Amino acid sequence: MTAPGTGCGDDLRTRALSERLRVVAVRGERLHLAADRAAGCAACAARKSCGAAALNEGARAETIEIARPPGLAVRPGDEVEVSLEGNDFLAAASLAYLLPALGVVLAAAAGLAFNLPDIWVALTCLAALGVALIPLARAERHEDFRTAFRVEAVYPAGSLSGLRSAAGRGPTCGT
Repeated sequence: MTAPGTGCGDDLRTRALSERLRVVAVRGERLHLAADRAAGCAACAARKSCGAAALNEGARAETIEIARPPGLAVRPGDEVEVSLEGNDFLAAASLAYLLPALGVVLAAAAGLAFNLPDIWVALTCLAALGVALIPLARAERHEDFRTAFRVEAVYPAGSLSGLRSAAGRGPTCGT
């Protein structure tokens, strides 16, 4: 939560999710960032009994590649604050989770409505799952979601408090 009157968070129409990620490499106009899949686990109350935390314990950090904003000077080891608007996040989550689940449920319902044998219902569900994942694969191939990330601030390597925004000014908010 930001302080009232600071300008950060005043516009409730666009909410952004933000995360601080480490720069692994800078190649031309692309940034390669290390994303820890279990970054939120440390603050979660259910972390001791959570299966996802146990699965991610030995996992390597995933690398995300995003476009480098013009004029942004970063080096490997720096950290950047990256934001994603809430609507873009919901669109990605819908393509990744909602659409496949909905496709499988509708396929199962149709198979049962037509009194198909269980094996045919299962095969129909697998086919529906494959078809439902096509929009996600297309979005990934065309970088629809990667272009939605914005670099809000840069934290130079080795400095705990040193902060410069992507535009060269002071800290910025994620809205």
